[in-house]
Amino acid sequence: MQKLSLGVRDNNFDFLRFVAATLVLLGHCFWLSGRLPEEPLRPLTGGTDMADLAVDAFFVISGFLITASYLHGNGNVSFVLKRALRIFPGLAFAVVFAMLVIGPLTTPLPLSEYFSDSKTAAFLTNTFLMTRYELPGVFANNPFPEVVNGSFWTLPLEGAMYCSVLLLGALKLLKRQMVVLGLGVLMLGHFLVLPALGVESVTILKLFRLGMFFYGGAALYLFQDQVRWDGRIAVLLLAASVLALGSSAWFVVHMLTLPYLIIYLAYARIPKVAHFGKHGDFSYGMYIFGFPVQQLIIHWFGEDINLAVFALSSMAVTLCFAVLSWRLVEAPALRLKRYTNMNVARAGVR
Repeated sequence: MQKLSLGVRDNNFDFLRFVAATLVLLGHCFWLSGRLPEEPLRPLTGGTDMADLAVDAFFVISGFLITASYLHGNGNVSFVLKRALRIFPGLAFAVVFAMLVIGPLTTPLPLSEYFSDSKTAAFLTNTFLMTRYELPGVFANNPFPEVVNGSFWTLPLEGAMYCSVLLLGALKLLKRQMVVLGLGVLMLGHFLVLPALGVESVTILKLFRLGMFFYGGAALYLFQDQVRWDGRIAVLLLAASVLALGSSAWFVVHMLTLPYLIIYLAYARIPKVAHFGKHGDFSYGMYIFGFPVQQLIIHWFGEDINLAVFALSSMAVTLCFAVLSWRLVEAPALRLKRYTNMNVARAGVR
């Protein structure tokens, strides 16, 4: 039975995250240009598009790595600080940039009215994972109107998953049985309970959906030594997912196959891919800057822009912002992680 090599550099997570961020951007091209019916995946999956698929993959990766981080970390305080350093500095940069640059560039209002509007101040709450999509007058005439950064919706759900790991860990329950139980509850809720109750809350539905992928990744981390990691199995699971396209069973197959496929690919020996992130991890910046960049392109050039031109231009511009975010904000913040490893006594707290 093949075992995973858990060396820090011996994995392809940086590459997979970048691919997922790119798929989110490509999926949003259809949404934001008003051409959602042209999105190629949705008719085959019952509504899941490229962006949804990529977010599912993000949550698998997160479940796997966050579980590892807690179990090999230096306690609850260290865990919280490390997660905060990863999420909040880059997020704050994206929020402030949208409010101070994108808003003034695109709002039809006088700047005095723009900055005095309550929506402008409310937009800052995104920094604390309280999602607000609107800035006054911004993108009001776009095909996907008034939403400045639609990618923010996943961050509170990601934070909720982190909190669940913290809670289980603090209670000494971050173990195989409890993670499997949690995964079972999420699956039961998603496939049976929520539909039976007629729940329509997008937040609740997404929480259960993404929670399944997060806990699927967490379960694979905890059971990694009992799982047979084999390329032939990966090919069979991929084939099963592809063959299920167009059927009502596709999402069930997708949920059961994607976690294995992602983690297998993360540790597959692919030449040079393991060093993809040697210059930086730009996936988070790609994710949080892509949506407003794309909205800005549509605002300036119109919804009739060629789809390929839209995709390539938004990719190029977003990557520039992602690099800037990494070098100026994210990487300096992450260097502070070394200070989170000291224990409470050494920190002077009794």
